[in-house]
Amino acid sequence: MQYDVFIDSFGARWQDPPPPRYRAAVLAINLTNALLNPPDDPTLADVVARQTGRDAGIRDYVLATPGAARIIDDAVHELTALRAAAHGHPVQLLVNCWYGRHRAPAIAEAIGRRMQEADVRVAVTHHHIDQPPVPRKHPRSGCPFCAIAHDDAPAQIVREWTDALAIVPRSGGCTDGHLLVLPKVHVADFTVDPVVSATVQLRAAELAQQLGGQWNYLTSCGEAATQTVFHLHGHLLPRTADDGLALPWPHPAREQEPTR
Repeated sequence: MQYDVFIDSFGARWQDPPPPRYRAAVLAINLTNALLNPPDDPTLADVVARQTGRDAGIRDYVLATPGAARIIDDAVHELTALRAAAHGHPVQLLVNCWYGRHRAPAIAEAIGRRMQEADVRVAVTHHHIDQPPVPRKHPRSGCPFCAIAHDDAPAQIVREWTDALAIVPRSGGCTDGHLLVLPKVHVADFTVDPVVSATVQLRAAELAQQLGGQWNYLTSCGEAATQTVFHLHGHLLPRTADDGLALPWPHPAREQEPTR
């Protein structure tokens, strides 16, 4: 069967977007930071592990979110206009959320139904809907960084993104300009969730680039590695030639070895 519209949902987390359809004009909807995300709702904790955006409970939850109807209406209008300009070639719509299990499939299915009601031949494909659910990292009671990110605990916030914060250490840090970059979700250290770890380093790199100068970026995993707060955080340290900070670390045993 030949289709007029291909609608592909996927999860940005998996870094595996759908392939382009041959000669298809492309539209895209990014829901990563849009709509209510079912895994973020503790009352749905048991449901989100079993259901996806194709199941009635999750679908209705997403579609009832303020703004969902507007997203669907706009997509239908844009697809209709693009089809008219495509002169018989198919049109592709990419819809992504973070994991590709809940919001993106629900919105993709709703847009597909609207297009089918207008006698448009539509193929809807969900590329990551069967990926295993990733446990959510809800704020943890007693975590000082969760308290800053979610409960307005006092902190000197230098920069805030949708997924991370840059703050001044309460101690003042090792040197002027020392910053901590931490995710808003609770992740114990950089080994727990590589995607969250990469996001924190990305934010640190963006900030260092904007501030200019020379920097160390350091993070730790475990007490033996000097970690004292078990919520992932990266130390962003500005460096100068005479700052006196002892980096890189010397190895005591190697210092005692005779020079050959």
